[in-house]
Amino acid sequence: MFGTAKKITTKAALLLAVVSGLAAPAFAAKPPSARQLAQLCGQAPIVRVVENIHQPVVTTRKPASYSKKIKAGWRIQGLAELKRSFKANFQWEMLNTAAGSCLRIKSVQVQTGVIQPQIWINPRIRRNSCEYKVTLNHELQHVQNHNAYIRQFSNDVRRNLASRLRNKSGMVIKAGTDTRAAKDILMQRTMDILYASNRSFDAIADSKDRAMDTETNYRREYNICR
Repeated sequence: MFGTAKKITTKAALLLAVVSGLAAPAFAAKPPSARQLAQLCGQAPIVRVVENIHQPVVTTRKPASYSKKIKAGWRIQGLAELKRSFKANFQWEMLNTAAGSCLRIKSVQVQTGVIQPQIWINPRIRRNSCEYKVTLNHELQHVQNHNAYIRQFSNDVRRNLASRLRNKSGMVIKAGTDTRAAKDILMQRTMDILYASNRSFDAIADSKDRAMDTETNYRREYNICR
């Protein structure tokens, strides 16, 4: 068989920005009521997406999964090492009013495609041979499946994250309260939404990969060079 995708889904890294020390907004007539403060606190944050589509690199470093697959009886011709993860960077805002205080996520930046794909081809295959080209093309198709996942996940975050976070990205707190626990809760809410979206598009890419890595498809590719 010519190869399979090695996909590692890592937990997203939380890159915590410095808390924005913003002054309380000026209100025209009188301080907002508790209800108005809650509405202000529930505003959706600004969402920014940094989408990275990397060119894959062909490496001579044997992937970590190689030995496990050999023990399982695989004949490995090539492997694509793909990491479907993201990073989220938070910027915070504190609203201080006579009605109380609100800690909210002012903006969140989500970075996708953070790890460059790597392709390993068995060194016993002669470079530029038909077998080499077929194996490389197989692994490049896995990379294309991965890139489609990045675009789909990125687009979903751009279009939907702000609305999904409405009324979930802020918290009314007592003045002088330590904000660390509130931040943890608000970040976890955001990450739960991001993880759910990431899993759905990861599953689509996995389905495409499995359709490629079948005995029937391996046999078809094997016969190209015969």
